[in-house]
Amino acid sequence: MDERIDIWNLLHDGEISALSEEGDVLTMFVSIPFIRRRLRPLGDSFVLTLSGVRKAELRDFSGEVSTLREEIETGTPDILESGSKAMPVIIETTMGQLTLDFQGIRFALDTGQPTEFETIQRTCNEYWTELQARSERRRSPCQRSEADNWQSDRPCL
Repeated sequence: MDERIDIWNLLHDGEISALSEEGDVLTMFVSIPFIRRRLRPLGDSFVLTLSGVRKAELRDFSGEVSTLREEIETGTPDILESGSKAMPVIIETTMGQLTLDFQGIRFALDTGQPTEFETIQRTCNEYWTELQARSERRRSPCQRSEADNWQSDRPCL
């Protein structure tokens, strides 16, 4: 496990809403209120501080490459997924493909309180597990697959 890479899949559906650069340190806010509000104190974002940054660029859908900072000025990309296993990490976003190459990462809440990767991971996993369970309970017997081992006396029309 490499938390520098794994965090991007945990925060899928999050929006990179703000960022600052100072030397080789990149600080970004990832707004993901449906996950963040499960932690105290209340907030709506996680703060990721990347250190030893060698690359932070976005390739838009036309193939044009610009810095992440330039793109944040025109829009805020939502994180979709990453299939990366090593650096550089390539993240699919709603604005194109984000490439990040960096040495270290720290995590904090938007209130400034440091947090651990494991806390974010646990909170995300709990959210998605609960969402799936709620979704399953709301499905009618006819919508359930045979893999659900659903037994019903009523025929589906």
